[in-house]
Amino acid sequence: MPQTVTIPVSVLKKLQTAAKAAVEAQDSLEDYLLSTDKRFLARMRAARASHRSRQTRPLPFVKKP
Repeated sequence: MPQTVTIPVSVLKKLQTAAKAAVEAQDSLEDYLLSTDKRFLARMRAARASHRSRQTRPLPFVKKP
């Protein structure tokens, strides 16, 4: 037998705000961790240099069906 619980809209709005803040905090933490990871930064610099020197290929040429 299903039961329902009534929750005030104000509580739902607070939960929504908290959830959004948690996602933003997670994104900020991920950005910080990647920006301080020397290996990641080296890979990004190498990828950027490869792209600038036109050593990249379009995805259809790399991706196998």
